[in-house]
Amino acid sequence: MAGYGLSRIRIDDDLRSLLRSVRPTSLFSASDATRVDEEFALIDAIGNRFGAPDRDCIIRVNRPDGDIFHEPGLSQLRSLVKDLEQLPDVSQVRSMFEVRRQGVAGALLPVIPKSAGQLDAQSITEARARAHEHPLISGQLLSTDGSTALCIVRLTAGADKPPRLGHAVESIESTLSVFDAEGISVQLTGLPALRHQAALALRQDMLIFNSLGLTLAFILSATLARSLRSTVVACIPPAVGAVWAMGILGLFGAPINLLTSVVPSLALVVGTCDSIHFIEDMRRSVRRGTHQIIASSNAIRRVGTACGLTSIVTAVGFASLAAARIEAVRTFGIAAAAGALASFAAVTLLTPLLASTQFCQGLRLGRSWRLASRIAGTLTAFSIRHARPIAAIGLVGTLLLTAIGIQVDADNRVVDSLPRQAKSSQALVAVDKEFGGVMGVDVVVRWPEDVSWRSDELLNTLNDIHAILNTAEATSRPLSLASVTNSMPPRVRRRLSADTVNEMVDPDTRMAIVRARVRDAGSRQLETVYADIRTELDALAATRDGWHFDLSGMSVISARNIRQLITDLGGSLLLEVAVIAIILALAFRSPVAGIVSLIPNVFPLAVIAAVLVLTGRSLDPATVIVFNVCLGLAVDDTVHVMAALARNRREGVSIASAMRRAIVETGNPVVLGGLVLGVGFAAVTVS
Repeated sequence: MAGYGLSRIRIDDDLRSLLRSVRPTSLFSASDATRVDEEFALIDAIGNRFGAPDRDCIIRVNRPDGDIFHEPGLSQLRSLVKDLEQLPDVSQVRSMFEVRRQGVAGALLPVIPKSAGQLDAQSITEARARAHEHPLISGQLLSTDGSTALCIVRLTAGADKPPRLGHAVESIESTLSVFDAEGISVQLTGLPALRHQAALALRQDMLIFNSLGLTLAFILSATLARSLRSTVVACIPPAVGAVWAMGILGLFGAPINLLTSVVPSLALVVGTCDSIHFIEDMRRSVRRGTHQIIASSNAIRRVGTACGLTSIVTAVGFASLAAARIEAVRTFGIAAAAGALASFAAVTLLTPLLASTQFCQGLRLGRSWRLASRIAGTLTAFSIRHARPIAAIGLVGTLLLTAIGIQVDADNRVVDSLPRQAKSSQALVAVDKEFGGVMGVDVVVRWPEDVSWRSDELLNTLNDIHAILNTAEATSRPLSLASVTNSMPPRVRRRLSADTVNEMVDPDTRMAIVRARVRDAGSRQLETVYADIRTELDALAATRDGWHFDLSGMSVISARNIRQLITDLGGSLLLEVAVIAIILALAFRSPVAGIVSLIPNVFPLAVIAAVLVLTGRSLDPATVIVFNVCLGLAVDDTVHVMAALARNRREGVSIASAMRRAIVETGNPVVLGGLVLGVGFAAVTVS
């Protein structure tokens, strides 16, 4: 079943699926739940009528030693544009060569003259001057200093999504790779290319770096236990659990995205800790002379209960994410819950079975790591001697760190989700600096019936919107019908055909569009910027009866909903901790147990949040995932220690003695598990 599920695994890099809100439920009003769907519908309508910028790949052509207007580079660039137009997944290529100007007699002529060969020096000089003056080229397709030009490659419908996206981007990259112009470099960026790069990075990280982390953890575990057999027994069941977790994702059609990609790692974390507890319990039994089979049975009875409780608590905690507003968060919660249960099933079924085979007969399970036992014992003795001060310090420290940590704010930048050395991310930064941004934002303008699309009233309104976008902190370079007609005499404007500006205005539906570039400033700043723009658009609409202005674009939705996604994930941690505390209180039949479990579960989360605040970092999807993995590890250790404490406490011994015995049973696997996983996950930091 898991193999069949793995065969159905698909990586989903569609931003819409990550940002889509939940359907109306009793928790949310219909207006809140359908708002994002309506905004997506508006984006689709705009794309169908005026073109979809989300399908645009951007090619940055740069000549560091001079401007782009020189030969033979200009002719070679024209040939590159023609080659790109021939690609099967390309519907249109927009460059300086396609832009027209009005000639002396009113005819439309290319800004850069067409020529079978190279242009002469005078033609290049004249073309350069015209390009820098043309509103559709200057600042849009040509940088201010003339050293950089852009080619906008629009993909055909469907080519911007998997499985066609990879082939489309790779065909463009292949075409660029054979472009050989001395002194000129070309880079590919744009939303489709960035999505493809992010998907490749996600797949690479899952296959390579997680394998590297598992390998390092395996080597460390074998070194400390001094037994290859015990290491194999400890590592195989968690790995099987991770595979089962992946298979579950495939069986239920859950896509692999930024959130669900952590489910196998989460299953591996919980499974590794539980497996080490099983191994350690069987070692103690074998050292006392217990037969291998009986030791395995006793381990299931003693440790299996705690493992089951850990899995149930973790699963219920993650299942509480079903109350989130963002659909991707709900899917992640359910997938993580299923992964925790799959890990429990694999570890409980396979670890005792493997450990009881001839492969591990006798004392072949290796020896416990004495240093870990001494560390755990020393810490326990110290905390028992100073129980009250340590409890007070722990409580105050947790509250203080939590107070600091709750100040962390959510933010996300596109470049942060890409490999640092990826060419597409480097091009994104360069285009942000030279052209105001790779991303875009649209303002849809609707006017009343008595207004002509050639009128001064529409032109003035578009110019007012230009002013709003130009004064906003992260938007710039607005482009609309006004960009073309501002310099036209009234008589020329009256003769203007709608077909020549059909990507900017639709007279039949009385709709025009203003498009601006947006810097990758982060969702926190962009959300504020867009709110200010909306306020100014509303104020503008209040002065014009019958006029309507809508702010649209994927960057608008992502700025708000990425922050909502992060807020959902962050806020759900509090719900998870509360649910976990309640379940533990019920499981151990003691409200005190639930309260006591809060500090060890909350403290590591509070430390991470406080570190983010003190270092000036923001909460993004990656750091929220760290919180969830950390919570899974903390819950596992807490449950095992509390279960051992309850088991020893029932014998009528004092709480101090019961705690010492509990740490003797669990201290070694807790320390070893944390160290092994720490080394394993440290390897992932190179991604």
